[in-house]
Order: sequence, then C-alpha cells, then structure tokens
Amino acid sequence: MKLIFGRHSDYEIVGSGSDGHAILDFIACHEVDIVITDINMPGVNGIEATEKIKLINPSIKVIAVSMVNDYASVHKMLQSGADGYVLKNAGADELLKALEFAEGGEVYINKEISDILLKGFRFNQSSEAKRIKAIREDLTQREKEILGFIVKGYSNQQIADTLYISIPTVKTHRSNILSKCDVKNTASLVRFVMENNLLN
Repeated sequence: MKLIFGRHSDYEIVGSGSDGHAILDFIACHEVDIVITDINMPGVNGIEATEKIKLINPSIKVIAVSMVNDYASVHKMLQSGADGYVLKNAGADELLKALEFAEGGEVYINKEISDILLKGFRFNQSSEAKRIKAIREDLTQREKEILGFIVKGYSNQQIADTLYISIPTVKTHRSNILSKCDVKNTASLVRFVMENNLLN
C-alpha cells in the first residue's frame, strides 16, 4: 500500500493497523477520509469494522481489499456499507479506480465481483424458492386453515371457537406451523407468510 500511494501525491497514508480494533481506535482520534481494509482480521473483522466506521462517521469511505471471493462475504461486506470491493490480485490501477468511484459517491465493484454477486444471488433465489415450495407442501390443510386465521389476527380462543376444536389443539398446530416455517414468534410468522405469499 505504501508503494502504491507513495507514487500518488493526491493520497497520504495517515495510519495503519493489523486488526479492526486498531482501525476503530485510530479513526476515533484522527481525521480520515478513506479506510482500506481486509475482511479476515483478528478481533473485529472487516465487515464488523465497516459497520462501526459508518456509524462513527458515514462520510468515511471504506474499500475492501481482500482475497476472499465467496458470495456471502462479498455480499455482507457491501451490506455493511463498504464503498468498494477489490480483490488483492487486481492490481494498483483497480484500487485507485475504486478510490475515485468512492470519492464520487459511487460503489465500485469490478466484473469479477459482479459475477460473484450475480451467481450467488441466482443460487440463493433458487434455493429460497425451493425452500418456500417445500414449506407450502409440508403444511397440512388444517395448518393452512389455522395459519389463515393467525394472519387475520385471531387469538387461540377465537380460532378454537371458529373451528370447534380445543385451545390445546390450536396451540399444537401453531407450534408445528412455527417450526415448519422456521420462525420464532407470531409477528415473524405473519411477515414470513405475507412476504412469501404462502397461503396462495
């Protein structure tokens, strides 16, 4: 990094550190415009550090420079607020290009990173669609019926009275539905049903 930026008078290295804690400690005491970070670091990793940097000062630009090229890591890094993602083997010119994009208010990803994100998105979409289909097929007719009442806001007592079944039976069905949909509570269940159009 020192060699790269030593040749460019537009940039000045004001500090460096070996982990996320060092980054956070430094920006808390010094004026910084850009942070260049890896993902894999001891203590606070690059993803966590980026989230905290953006909370401390959203105007600081964060560029990830890493050998990590899996979808989950790239996606999480960008979600955390990173302004660019450059693979370590990309070269100095690409890093400088990422800085220019970030300074202009744009997020920089090259074709290789874009392809990783696209392939990962397609795979995740396909996997999630299969999961939703499996859940829909796994729900019994009675569970779907009760699920419809839950979405409408019916209490256990109201569901029991409407379907002429006992409250313990309603509670058992509700518990099974939560388990099959892999959610923890009624609010999450209703949101999950609505987002995935589970009753149609």
